[in-house]
Amino acid sequence: MTRRPKLRRLCAAAQLAFLAAAPAQAGQLAIQNGKPCAISVAGHIEDGDDKVFHDLAAACPNALVVLTGPGGLVAPALAIGRKIHARGLRTLVPAGASCASACSLIWLAGMQRLLGTGARIGFHALSAARPGEAPAETHSSDPELVRTLTEFGYASDVTATIVNTPSVLVHWRDMIELNANGIATQPYP
Repeated sequence: MTRRPKLRRLCAAAQLAFLAAAPAQAGQLAIQNGKPCAISVAGHIEDGDDKVFHDLAAACPNALVVLTGPGGLVAPALAIGRKIHARGLRTLVPAGASCASACSLIWLAGMQRLLGTGARIGFHALSAARPGEAPAETHSSDPELVRTLTEFGYASDVTATIVNTPSVLVHWRDMIELNANGIATQPYP
């Protein structure tokens, strides 16, 4: 099954009311029709999500990117982040929601990073899973992460904050702590 039919159903039924709704299931990307136009990225980031995001961003060029989820694969997350940054889009974790791991890397790409009341951003070192094994911390992708975050305008200490939290833990940050650590964040609305 391709992702297109699923996305068409979501796009036809979705409204910006998503911002007040519960998080969607894993791997859903969709345009939320409303003012402003929004693209929701919810659930686990998977292979191919960057290509789906590219198509959605073309249909909604000034989108607000609404993020919720536990993370997922780093490579597609960084590719989505690069597209967000290149287009100058804003990123949002809505009120009461959380965005961790690969999701937080996408959120960092926003030219304006927004957090709803009670929203949480979680960081940790990158990890990789081998078939049949639990994910293990890896630093093999750290150079790409550092390069990407530098492209986004972050100082090296922001990257250090991410990679120095063990991959089995999540360091949750609120707006005050994010701003104090060089990650400019604004409240939403």
